[in-house]
Amino acid sequence: MSAPTCETPATIDADVGIVGAGPGGMAAALRIAEAGLSVVILDEGSRPGGQIFRQLPDGFVHANPPAEPPSHDAGHDLLHAISGATVRIEQRATVWDATPPRGDEPGRLWFEQGSASRLLRCKAIVLAPGALDRCVPFPGWTLPGVITAGAAQVMVRGYGIKPGARAVVAGSGPLLLPTVTALASAGVKVVAALEAAPRIAALRALPGVLRSGARLREAMFYARQLWRTGVTLQFSHAVFAAEGDGCVQRAVIGKLDREGNPIRSSAKSIDVDVVCTGYGLVPSIEIGQRLGCKAVWNEARGGWHIEALSFGATNVERVFAVGEIAGIGGSEVAIAEGHATGAMVAGILQQRPVLSALRDRATSVRRAADAMLRAFVVPKGVFSLAGDDTIVCRCEDVSAACVRDAARLHGDSLRAIKMGCRAGMGPCQGRMCTPNVQAIATRGSCQQWDEPVAQVPLKPVRTQTILSAPTK
Repeated sequence: MSAPTCETPATIDADVGIVGAGPGGMAAALRIAEAGLSVVILDEGSRPGGQIFRQLPDGFVHANPPAEPPSHDAGHDLLHAISGATVRIEQRATVWDATPPRGDEPGRLWFEQGSASRLLRCKAIVLAPGALDRCVPFPGWTLPGVITAGAAQVMVRGYGIKPGARAVVAGSGPLLLPTVTALASAGVKVVAALEAAPRIAALRALPGVLRSGARLREAMFYARQLWRTGVTLQFSHAVFAAEGDGCVQRAVIGKLDREGNPIRSSAKSIDVDVVCTGYGLVPSIEIGQRLGCKAVWNEARGGWHIEALSFGATNVERVFAVGEIAGIGGSEVAIAEGHATGAMVAGILQQRPVLSALRDRATSVRRAADAMLRAFVVPKGVFSLAGDDTIVCRCEDVSAACVRDAARLHGDSLRAIKMGCRAGMGPCQGRMCTPNVQAIATRGSCQQWDEPVAQVPLKPVRTQTILSAPTK
């Protein structure tokens, strides 16, 4: 969608406002639109689909389309359905502030779109903003050529770009396999695929996979892809460092002990020009916090996430959460929760009952996802990979030594560390470093990081956007 023109109204009214056009947001929107209610989705992307079902921008064509797992069939179905539904999608829309519905007062979602400051007013709000890659710092991770698993997916699937010739993929969790597949299908030679968790993690995840037919089909797909590419997943391994003159030229890899600490004697160097790392995902919860939603901790679900009860309801009336913001779970979970929540929202606004089967389906797939993700919790020892001079907060150029000194002098709470060294106080407001700061400061002994604080603007926007924001 192009930037709004001067004829585009600054304020939009709808029955329901949805943040995010990924699988959860699209599924919820379809259910709401089917009930005859007006629904508007605000999405930062150029086309719907979110990260997992990312579509190529207009004018881009894949020379070698990447292999797609069975789960993408559901994505294609959603995209086809949303294209023919009475759902209004505002693309390239960055939501930077929000207030919940109160009595007869509508909820409000302020967003920047192009050079315009706009406002969506709605009777109910559904939050489906997705998640961020979790990056664990190591020496050299700021070199050009070091990218996240999500960035690799964007480059290959979203733009048809080959990020390099030789790559090492490292991290922990189910995202490693899609990343290896995407890179290989783009013609990148994956010379090593390193899983930080021990081999027994795969066995622990097996019950969750076997209980879900969709996840079993997905696992079989990726097993075939690994066999075709000749890549063997190495458990209890990680990238210790990235090296090169101005860009990545080598990666130092090695074994991890039972707690995830690097076994330095096992280190070896391999020639690569891409280092792709991903230690799972972190839910994007700031908009939920701004609306007053309760956040709860669950390490397997990515840490802090918005507590979503039956049918996606939060503790705030007429504010709902689906998908990754309610805890990492994958596209199958997001779609099931989106359908259940969309039906509930329509039922509340139209004062009619909702079938419990949708809720039961969402609960079932969420339970299966939890069983698998519990096996791939990030090992605490990997936080010792960062050397004293390794940058931890990229926005403020704060090193691991500074973070550790701040924790020793002021205390190891997130606020104390930030006040002592400015970590997390840059433009990203701690989205990238917050999940790691306390773990690095305490060398992995921190059991959970403090709940982050949401600040307005929730995302970086122009000052003029805030000054010219509609108030009614």
